[in-house]
Order: sequence, then structure tokens, then C-alpha cells
Amino acid sequence: MDTKLHQLAEVGQSIWLDYIRRSFILDGELASLVNQGVRGVTSNPSIFEKAIAGSDDYDDQLAEVCGQGRAAMDVYEALALRDIQMAADTLRTVYEATDGLDGYVSLEVSPDQAHDTEATVAEARRLFTAVGRPNVFIKVPATAEGIPAIKTLIGEGININVTLMFSLDQYDAVAEAYIAGLETLAESSDVLSSVSSVASFFVSRVDVMVDEKLDELDTPEARALRGKIAIANAKMAYQRFKAVFSGRRWEKLAAKGARVQRPLWASTSTKDPDYPDTIYVDNLVGAHTVNTVPPETLEALLDHARVELSVEDGLDEARHQLARLGELGIDLAAVTDALLVEGVEKFAKPFTSLMDTIVDVCGYGEDLQDRDRLQAELGDYTAVVDAALAEMAAEDVMARIWGHDYFVWQREPTDIANRLGWLHSPSVMRRHLDHIQGFVDDVRRDGFAHVLLLGMGGSSLAPEVFARIFGPVDGYPELEVLDSTEPGAVLAYARELDLSKTLFIVSSKSGGTTETLSFFRYFYDAVSELVGREKAGEHFIAITDPGTKLVALAEEHGFRAIFRNDPTIGGRYSALSYFGLVPAALVGVDLARLLDRTLGLTYDCTSRAGKPPCSLAGSRLGARLGAIMGEMAKAGRDKLTLVTTPKLAPFGNWVEQLIAESTGKSGTGVLPVVGEPLGPPEVYGDDRVFVYLKLGDDESAGQALAALKAAGHPVATLSLDDVYDLGEQLMIWGLAVPVAGHRMGIHPYNQPNVEAAKQQAKRLLDVYREEGKLPTEEAMQVDAEMLHGFLARVEPGEYIALQAYVTPTEATTAALQDLRIQLRDRYKVATTVGYGPRYLHSTGQLHKGDAGNGLFVQFTAEPEETAWIPNEVADREGDTSRPVSFDVLVRAQALGDRQALLDAGRRVIHFRLGHDVVADLNKLKMP
Repeated sequence: MDTKLHQLAEVGQSIWLDYIRRSFILDGELASLVNQGVRGVTSNPSIFEKAIAGSDDYDDQLAEVCGQGRAAMDVYEALALRDIQMAADTLRTVYEATDGLDGYVSLEVSPDQAHDTEATVAEARRLFTAVGRPNVFIKVPATAEGIPAIKTLIGEGININVTLMFSLDQYDAVAEAYIAGLETLAESSDVLSSVSSVASFFVSRVDVMVDEKLDELDTPEARALRGKIAIANAKMAYQRFKAVFSGRRWEKLAAKGARVQRPLWASTSTKDPDYPDTIYVDNLVGAHTVNTVPPETLEALLDHARVELSVEDGLDEARHQLARLGELGIDLAAVTDALLVEGVEKFAKPFTSLMDTIVDVCGYGEDLQDRDRLQAELGDYTAVVDAALAEMAAEDVMARIWGHDYFVWQREPTDIANRLGWLHSPSVMRRHLDHIQGFVDDVRRDGFAHVLLLGMGGSSLAPEVFARIFGPVDGYPELEVLDSTEPGAVLAYARELDLSKTLFIVSSKSGGTTETLSFFRYFYDAVSELVGREKAGEHFIAITDPGTKLVALAEEHGFRAIFRNDPTIGGRYSALSYFGLVPAALVGVDLARLLDRTLGLTYDCTSRAGKPPCSLAGSRLGARLGAIMGEMAKAGRDKLTLVTTPKLAPFGNWVEQLIAESTGKSGTGVLPVVGEPLGPPEVYGDDRVFVYLKLGDDESAGQALAALKAAGHPVATLSLDDVYDLGEQLMIWGLAVPVAGHRMGIHPYNQPNVEAAKQQAKRLLDVYREEGKLPTEEAMQVDAEMLHGFLARVEPGEYIALQAYVTPTEATTAALQDLRIQLRDRYKVATTVGYGPRYLHSTGQLHKGDAGNGLFVQFTAEPEETAWIPNEVADREGDTSRPVSFDVLVRAQALGDRQALLDAGRRVIHFRLGHDVVADLNKLKMP
């Protein structure tokens, strides 16, 4: 096998992997990568924190060492040392084949010791001895206190990976410490070849900080230097390397077998999405160098990296770029000093988090089952679900999902092969966090007090979750979501927000969503009147797929920013992409913390086929939840009733869309029942399965759920330690729903019935343009007897859906909730409530695509006032033959959906409410 890694080794550069995890070693994945040319492994506290806290790989050993009453640091070292030893043993063949040049694994001293020379030396000695392998590096930071420690440790023959180097001055000090250490060692030994060292020079982080300063200048000269300084800085470091390791002083040591201290390019993943993903690989290829890359960069490298010596190309240009940076007033030395401080903090933070996690875990004693995020009491269905999991393991289903195998669902790739990018969102988006945070910092500096997201469905639901559960954090703007075309909803935001201090997020995957573009036109005109059309664009950003109509619109109107999302991510799976993360960052969510909670799930099943443990361990939670969902539905329990700790209630709307659009098709489906308060067991039929999303030690639903379990209803509980575990939940549910689709024999990524209501609405708008009015609505009087006469046809196992095309308010929501509870208790069937047209982008697909077991109660209302949509975006942009108001648009959508339901053979009744919506809803209640 000849790969780009082997080709790079031939020209003098070794590629090491910046990743470690136990299952990754045990499942043979590391060995496989070694065969492909990987020649070493590096680790750091952040990597170990993700591996240990984000997986169950370590449960057995944790049970053993926690039971011994050992301190958290001792527990961590027991886990980490075993991983380092196993990885070193896997790489031992490389070490021997290269005569000690490569085949190393790196282990870092505690970040707490970064500014303590004596403590660093003592810990490095101890760790080197404890690992007990010749092919291990101890990582020591290049702080002022770390430099003398390096000299001492090299003088004792201990292999050192010097880390956190950013500046040329640091490089000079480190190289001097290495040579001086070798000279000390030479006093007691005539053979120096047994000691080795690399100098880790960090790259992309330099560009991140410098680019921010260049963006502040925002001149053509500044923009020309973006993405150039980190590489130029590294190239100068390579020149220092060549100078240091030549001459009489070095030749004297080389005569005794001393090895050069190779430059190791670290932080080589691309942080800015506008840069090529191998920019810090392609431009730093040189003899006697190492490049350590994370898994996603390794994948890109293997696929399309350039293999040619490049680190000495354009040296004069690199010098000119560095000089020009200084002329622009940017002090590179100050930048690199700040990066060193930040680097120590970045490693200390996950290390502290890991210690806290170990303390929590060891608090459980030997019983680690409490760590299981998913506890299920399924009664008679336990055997069925267990059998499904065993079958999935035998078929390696989870690994195949991670491998983008569309045969898991159907024999054609249509709408599957190009919809699986979400699986890698946590790792991919981790590279873009600096870019997002820089944008957020600009927004905060410019004094925006509010953010209003204009979007529907997948574009709006995750942002709403983040805004309502996390935000706002002090110092960050408040975020609201507009996903109702009711004129009352539009006007409420227009009046309540200070539009001159509001940032608008125009969010649409397709870039052509009717509602979203209508909102944009309305608010763009409103903002233009306040700040002038030439400045209005600064109040808007776009999140969309590349090349959409919205991209062109944003460029035309001078939007503040355009975030082009990965087009292989479907809308309802986009929570951990730009669609969810940009709004989350704007309200102060710590995106790094959020994504790190998910990363334990993203590398679990990357091992090749034939690894059944991966199927059940790697994505165990997603597999189990999906198997429960799918097998319950097949057994007739197809009403998944989500119960949450009150603080997590907003998460239900996101889950609702994910389940409904993914499973409601082909005459089947799982009905997500969200927001329906728990009742006594006798109000439920045998079509329910309950899933409880529990935060911390909340027991508010405990008594009611216990009664349901006692009555024979299956109940599953998903536990979250804190709200940041929602990152993990987004991934778990994202995996579970396609697994349920696999078990049910349906395609989870398409939505064949969504367009029906849209087409009907467009047809009705055409009628309006031609005739100046919509067709007469077939509406019933607001009468309880009329409603209950319609609902008398409901059968056990069916459901009642309340569809409210009215202005969303707290009072209206309360009235709808009161009505649904009465209907649930009276008819003993599941109930759902949705505001239109919002629900068209969530449960609307299931309403037309399932088995037809729903009864639909539609409400529309007389508007008290209306608002007009500029430029006729409601249907055909640019056609101004007849203006369209939001009232007309929402009525057309209601009529269109009603007709689509009727065309699908569904049972529908429509009530036209008056101006007092709450009073009319209350009239529908039975005494």
C-alpha cells in the first residue's frame, strides 16, 4: 500500500496522528492507520478529556480503580498510561524499523505544572518511568519555566516533545535547551542516539489571532495578509532549525549519535472555512519535519494533499509578509506571547473538567450503571429490543451508518448519500469556532441588543432551543425566533424590538423558503427606514447552502456575513452546523464545551466492518434509543411521548420535527407527542412509549412515570448532568431516528409529502393575484357540539392534532393546552398542538404520510390588523401585479394544508375564530 503518508516519509516528513482513545487502539484502527503510513501519535488533556468523559470505553477500568479509593489524578493516570502503553506497543514496529526516528507516543505533564520547573521535571521523570517504553515522548510546554526543565530532562536521557511553541524566540530558547541538555548527557555517555526530541511549533492558531487583527484594519493591504502569517512564521522557524543544527558545536554532538530536534508542526487543522483544509500540510513539507494532524485533517491529507517539498518555497515573500505585518502595526511577538498564555489555559481547562468528571464518576463507587445516559424499563418488549440490537450488531449497522452506507435504508443513494454530513458536524465545526466567535465579538462590539432569527423548521428550531435553554448570557444579545406568518406575530416583533439595535439572521437551507424571504423583505424595509438603505445590510446575516438564491440576495444587499453551510446536511439534522451554532454563539453558548460533549460519539464507530462491539458500544445510546423507537412502533406503540424536566421543554420541538419528518411516510410513522402534560395511567391507550429527558436530580415527573410503569407502559429515561449535555442529546437523537427508520423499513432523510401543502398554497396565491380574493373558506361555527361530533369518530390508537393558524401568545398556548388535555382525557388518544405554518415544517410531513390515523382540527382567526410583504416575495419575487399581505399568505397556507390533507384522505374540520381567540377556544371545551 502506497499512500500520501508513505510518499511524505520518502521526502523526509513524518505524519503523526493527534488523537488517542482506547477503542481506537483495541479495535485495530490505529494499527490500520500505521499500515497506511501514520508514524506516531500525540495526545493532550483535551483529547483525553473527550475520550474518557465522552465514552464508555473506560468503564471497566474505572470500576476497578475507583473502587480502590484513589485520587482523581491517580485514576486519570491509570487510564491514560494504559492507552499510551498500548499505542506505544502498536507503534513499536515503526520505532524499530526507523531506528528510533519515529514510532513515538506523546504524553503531557499536567498543565498545572506549566509554570513550575521543579514540578515539571519531577513529573516528567515519573511518567517516563511509569510508561516503561522507549518510544514515548513526555510533552513539556515551552514556557519560561519549562525551558530549563527541558534542558534537565534531555540531560537525563528522557525523550521530550516540547509543546506550545509559537515564536522564533521560543524556538531559539528550546533549541538551545536541547543542545545544552545533550552536552550534559555527553559528559556521562558516548552514545546520544538513545534520546530523541521534537519541537512542536503551533501554526493555525497564529492565523486565527492575526486574522482577527487584520480584519479590524479591513484594508486591502491587511486582507492580503490573511492566512499567510502562520505559514511564514513556521518557514522562518525551519530556517532557524537548519542554522542551529549545523556548525562545529552540533557536529561534535552528532559524532556521538545525537539526533536533530525535528520541528513538529502542530495545530495544523484549518480553522477558517475559507482556507483549504490541507493548507497547513501542503505548505510545510520539509526534510526532518513532523506534522501531527487530527483525524479529519488526516482524512483530507490522504485524499488530496500535495506531496512536494514546500517549506523553503517563497522565503523572501514570507519575510516580506512578516515585515509588512509589523508595518501595519500588528506586533507578532505580542500575538505569540498571548497565544502561549491562551495555550496553557486551553489545556488546563479540559484537564480540570476531566478531573471533575472522574470525581463524579468515582462517586458512584463500583456501580457505573448510573453513568448510563439511557435507562429503559420496557417490560414485555425488552426481549424484542434486545433481539433488534443483537441483529444490528451482527449486521454492523452503526459502523455502516458512520461509513455512509445507504444500503442501511434502501438500495439507491437518492437523498441519503448527500444527506449524511451531519454525522461529522461536531468535529468539522470544532475547526470553525474561532471564526464564529470572531463574528460574535464584532456583533457585541457594535452594540446589538437583540437578534431576530427569520426561519422555519430546521432553520429555526435548534436556535430556539439554544436561546430558550441557555440564553441570554450577560453581555450577549437576546435572541428571538420568528417562524409565524401571522401578521400579529410579525408586527409584535416590529414594535417590541429596537430595530436599530437588532441583528437579523435570515436562515434557510434552500435559500428560497417563502416565509423566510417574506420576513426578510419586511424587516429590511423597516430597518432601511431607520438607518438608511446603505447601512441596512449590516443588520443582516445569512445562513444557507452555497450558491442559493439567499447567497445572491445577501451579496446584493451587503449583508454583514454569509455562513455557507455544508450542503450534505439536511435541515432537521443541522443543529450542530452553522444553522444552530451561529445563533447559539450569539446568545453566549460555549460552543467548544457543547461540541466536546458530542465528540465521544463521533469517533466511536469509525472502525471497519466486522467489529460488532463497535456497533453496540460506539453509538450505543443512539442504537438503543432507535431500536426502542422502531420496535415499539412496529408493536403498535407508535406515539412517542416526550416528557422533560421543565427547563428542557424547548428541546421537545426540535425532537418533534426530527421524528415526524424522518419517520412519517410510506403509510407508517412515529408520532412525537410533545408538551402534553402527564396524566394518570387510565387516560392512555396501549399505543404509547414514554421517553423522559431528565436534567440533574430532577424528580418532578417521577411519581407520574412510576405509575405509568406500574400500569405496563414502557418508559425510557435519558439523563443529562447539565444543559451542555444537550450537545450529546442532539447527536443521540440524530442517530436514533435513522436507526428507527432502519428497523421500520423507511427512508429517514426524504420528506415526500412536504411539498403538497406548499403547492396548494402557491395555487391559491395565484388565484388571489388574478381575482383579488382567496376562495371561500369552509369553516364551522365555534361550537363544542360540532367539535365533539367530529371527534366521536376517533378510534383507539388514533390521534387528534390541533392546528392553530393564529398569533402565538402565552394566553393562546394555555387555551390550546387546556383543550388538548380535555380531549386526551375524554377520548384517551394522543394529542398534538402546532402553530401554523410552523408545524408544516415539522409534523406536516407525518400528517400526510402516515397511516391516516389522525383527526385534524384547524383554527384560523380574523386578524385585527395586517402587514404587507414588500416586493411580492410571498410567491414570485419581482411580480408586483397585486400586493400580498401576511394575512393573505397565512390564510393561503392554511387553506392549502387543509386541501392537502383532504387529498390524502385525512379527516379535517376547520373553525374560524374571531378576534378574541382565547374566548373562542374556551367555547370548544365540553362541560
